[in-house]
Amino acid sequence: MESLNLTPAESLMIISPKSSGNEMIKLTIMDLVLRRVLNINIEGKEPKFLKKPYNTIIVSKGDLTGIDLKPHEEILIDLILEHSNLELKEFAEMMYDRFDSTEYKNKFLINYLVDKGYFKRQRKMLLSLIPHTSYVLTDKGLEIKDKIIELLDEAKYLDEWIREDLGKAKAYLSVTGTHILLSNVYKLEDIRKFNRILSQIKPESKTSDYFSYYLYAVPIGYLDEYGNLDSFDFIDISVLDSFDSFNDFYSDFDSVDAEDGGDGGVGE
Repeated sequence: MESLNLTPAESLMIISPKSSGNEMIKLTIMDLVLRRVLNINIEGKEPKFLKKPYNTIIVSKGDLTGIDLKPHEEILIDLILEHSNLELKEFAEMMYDRFDSTEYKNKFLINYLVDKGYFKRQRKMLLSLIPHTSYVLTDKGLEIKDKIIELLDEAKYLDEWIREDLGKAKAYLSVTGTHILLSNVYKLEDIRKFNRILSQIKPESKTSDYFSYYLYAVPIGYLDEYGNLDSFDFIDISVLDSFDSFNDFYSDFDSVDAEDGGDGGVGE
């Protein structure tokens, strides 16, 4: 089986280059949490005068912090490694002190994808006066874009497969991994439900019987002797059970980014 060796943020950049850098930061953090590279805990806080008790999110390094990471992942992990743990709001503020969401997107994501041959730079004149660098997908990038979209489009069948073909449903989550976060078909609670059901079954068929490629870098030990990906429980959705929605997790980053002035885009 072929691995596209992409993170969700890289996939989003390839299929939707004008998406915000802040969205790519959010995806990267969620991906790192679900892969246990980062850890999150919810801690109750005592109420202040005339205020109600509240919970705060603590970010710390996870069990798999030492694995190989890409530049847009390393820049976030480095902040955590400098501290034993950080409140999410502190993490967001420190991150945006070092770079804004536009710099994150341009410096740590797009440049890496240029080096890998997915994008190429084009020098243009903005309004015929101002030099401007835009980025366009190469033939390699267009081919990979089609593969990402093809797999993500299959998400619409997941509910049907859960009812009729658990083997294919499990294979699908295996090949998409945390890229399922890019699908707009299901809410988080749906993905939790699917994951709970599929974690209880052991399909007879290999993932390669259903799909010929997968999106991410495979964890060590999950390829068989022929290089095919076995079905496995890649997404530990249980770590997010404390959150009502992704927006609860993202709120601190949205507020800090708004103060920072928002996000610019990368030209297509």
